[in-house]
Amino acid sequence: MQRLKDIAEVLVYLKEGEILTENGTNRFVLRNGRISCYENGTRFSLELEEFKELYQKNSFYLYEETVQIDEEKDEAYYRYYRK
Repeated sequence: MQRLKDIAEVLVYLKEGEILTENGTNRFVLRNGRISCYENGTRFSLELEEFKELYQKNSFYLYEETVQIDEEKDEAYYRYYRK
């Protein structure tokens, strides 16, 4: 994951539609002029100024979703369900 250097860069990426994270489990997205945070089944949103005030000292990273496929389980599934 690419680390962002400051809150100004964080806001630029959010305005470009990117998804950001602090720790890989939470996600920050800009929608309808508010920043939404998603983590462990919860969601809250903040105004831009509130977000800057609360998170200006935190480290953010570009969120990269990776899909990992277990080849053995995949093969076993298709072998079992093949007709």
